[in-house]
Amino acid sequence: MKGIVPVILCGGSGTRFWPLSTDMMPKQFLKIWQDRSLFQITARRLAVPGAAAPLIVCNTVHEGVVREQLAEIGFDEATILLEPERRDSAAAIAAAVAWVARNHGANVPIGIFPSDQLIRDEEAFRAALAIAGSAAADGKLVTFGIAPDRPATEFGYVERGDVLEGHGGAFAVASFHEKPDITTAVTYLASGRFDWNSGMFVLTAKGFLAEAEVHMKAILDAATSAVIEARPGALPGTLLLDPEAFATAPKDSIDYALFEKAAGVVTVPLSCGWSDLGNWQAAYVELPKCEVGNVTIGDVRMRDAKNNIIITDGLPVRILGVEDLAVVVSASGVLVTRIDHAVRLKEVL
Repeated sequence: MKGIVPVILCGGSGTRFWPLSTDMMPKQFLKIWQDRSLFQITARRLAVPGAAAPLIVCNTVHEGVVREQLAEIGFDEATILLEPERRDSAAAIAAAVAWVARNHGANVPIGIFPSDQLIRDEEAFRAALAIAGSAAADGKLVTFGIAPDRPATEFGYVERGDVLEGHGGAFAVASFHEKPDITTAVTYLASGRFDWNSGMFVLTAKGFLAEAEVHMKAILDAATSAVIEARPGALPGTLLLDPEAFATAPKDSIDYALFEKAAGVVTVPLSCGWSDLGNWQAAYVELPKCEVGNVTIGDVRMRDAKNNIIITDGLPVRILGVEDLAVVVSASGVLVTRIDHAVRLKEVL
């Protein structure tokens, strides 16, 4: 989409990919996706014709790895906005929007995307992006609803309302819903009106600021002050948000702070082979497999084993006579679980 400013959010500790992910090297920076990280894949996907150089929002401890991985894919013009501490997505997005307003103007489309999602059908993604940009130009706050292929309980849902007049493919949001139980999720799927809440957004600074002034003013004021008082980081093209101002931003997600309250919210349904890669089971689905269904990365040998994901970043791993396991070995620890129990990882961390 011409003129869009891509914003890539690199927050989060990636604990669901323990032990390979750590605080210093969370999921989005791991290179297990065909020798690229999810962060690099996201940056490349957003390099649509006419787009501005991306704005990256990350924690100060990730400044080095972000700049290094950007250089590897030739994105030297990107700007990095450093968060001195984690204040959740509302503050991060408010700071990004404030920076874009000061550097690109209040009316340019801004695309806000997590750094740790996979999208297989990039053509469908770009088509939805164009629809979202058109709606955002009219002052709407746009979210993308992922067409569900199962009654998932790990995602929030967006209920579609009426078609948005003048913007084919966009719908008013009837309601947002928290992660449901399985019975409710089955009902959502059967209705045909509910999509997964993707955490991807398109808006303009003008549209965002009008709603944020009403619904999340304290967060907006703190984030804006942090941008105004920002100082250069250690590396060129890097800005450190003012720590004192940013620390006063209340912690809240952008969904709770704004999107579930704002009047001008619309959704663009999207079927694009999307995955948020929320755990090792999701990674198993996406990674290439051998003829008997095994995913292996590192020094792994197997016999009489199938449908496993085995990853090691150093130590040799040998597997005999097992099925449906996730085994991940790193210097930080060892994980052994049935693949279908990977979603429960936080219970033992």
